Amino acid sequence: MKEGWERMEPPAVLGLRQLAEIIKPAFPGKKLLAAERIGVGLSNANYKIFLDGSTAPYVLRLYRGNAAIAGKETAIAQRIRHLVPVADFLYMDWSGSTFGKPWAILEWKEGILLRDVFRSGNGSGIASAAASAGRTLAKIHSFAFSETGFFDQDLKIADPLRMGGSRLLSFIESCLFDGACGEWLGKDMAHEVGSFCRKYSPLLTESQQTPVLVHSDYNGLNILMQPGPAGYSVSAVLDWEDAFAWSRYADIANMLRYEEDGSVIEQHFIRAYQEEGTALEPNWKLLSKLEDMAALCDMLNHSTVNTPTRVSDLKHLITKTVRSYDRI
Repeated sequence: MKEGWERMEPPAVLGLRQLAEIIKPAFPGKKLLAAERIGVGLSNANYKIFLDGSTAPYVLRLYRGNAAIAGKETAIAQRIRHLVPVADFLYMDWSGSTFGKPWAILEWKEGILLRDVFRSGNGSGIASAAASAGRTLAKIHSFAFSETGFFDQDLKIADPLRMGGSRLLSFIESCLFDGACGEWLGKDMAHEVGSFCRKYSPLLTESQQTPVLVHSDYNGLNILMQPGPAGYSVSAVLDWEDAFAWSRYADIANMLRYEEDGSVIEQHFIRAYQEEGTALEPNWKLLSKLEDMAALCDMLNHSTVNTPTRVSDLKHLITKTVRSYDRI
């Protein structure tokens, strides 16, 4: 689950004095007492901050991207907060005047990473957490769109993309034969991946899918869980900066990327997802693997010699997908 992956860019590491200067407009007259780096994300930097006179901490989010990315994430939180547990944005500064990049103050959400629940070895806890993650994803996917593509700050499709097998095949072949992905995989595996996609990509064209809100990084590192009498439930879904309008199978694939076929987590996750009223197609697993192949090849295409762990993990996942496709 992206364990040990290197960041493509070094994170923002700031001292208490710098952080206090940044947040001054959000908390006039308040003194910053302490701050600690939090999260395992590979993109933005997040700090848990403690203020004099405040009983609860806050999150300071420093964006790596531009104001459009930050604005999109805020708009998504406002749109879905009545149905999906997310952290509320309490203050935003997209100007870059105090930090040079956009930043925001979010409410602090208590919880345990879903990854850590899965690692706990507690069978009933794992089952309830997987089911809650499935139900929550179904709620996310209840937000439908008229076309596929990337959002602007108002959640309108600013950059339309065509969904279907021809788009997948064209993109994969570009990664394999024009980009760095093929070089990382080697000639033989690159051709195996190409053959896999040529054989099965028409299934994406045949699939009748309404575009939905896709988180695009829905996995155990971006989902907080809280324990309760009936087991674990999702307390917050984090990090929406990569969200766009696409096929639901992209999120399903991300969640199950490291799972073995038919695992307990997969069973409880998929059952709960469908119990929310969304019937998946019989070949949902193959459709998910096709969507994930595009994501894996894209990430490998943008890897470098300075990210050896990331490269090794992606090569393993791509090879495993291709070599096991006949068992799907």
